[in-house]
Amino acid sequence: MTRRESQIFACFVDMVVAPEPLLPPVDQTDAAAFLGTWLGLAPKLNATGLRAALTMLDLAPLSMGYRRRLRKLPRAHRVDYLQKIEKHRSPQVRQGIKALKGIAFLCYYGDDGIMKRLGYDVDANVARGRALRAAEGRP
Repeated sequence: MTRRESQIFACFVDMVVAPEPLLPPVDQTDAAAFLGTWLGLAPKLNATGLRAALTMLDLAPLSMGYRRRLRKLPRAHRVDYLQKIEKHRSPQVRQGIKALKGIAFLCYYGDDGIMKRLGYDVDANVARGRALRAAEGRP
């Protein structure tokens, strides 16, 4: 994943999740790195499509009169932009944004630190499961 793609995705995640002030900002999580790993493991066609979608997300504000790319928009304009594309007349655009939002939520809330802050400790659950299997004599 390129630095530019990482910045676009981090900006989009910040816009969609709006974590602050209760949760850490996106740049303090592994959300963008996780997407990079995901892209590296995905079939080439899927990864290319997702990269193209990120580029379109970044460029679309220019065609909508904002005069800046997504990464350079002030927060208020980003929110306005997101609301407009969520209500776009094209069902394909609406569905694409819905899919990208789902990916953003998975990447942000999948961060171990975020999950722990929300009360879900993966390591503790795995340890409990292993202890239970051992106590029951299962492999």
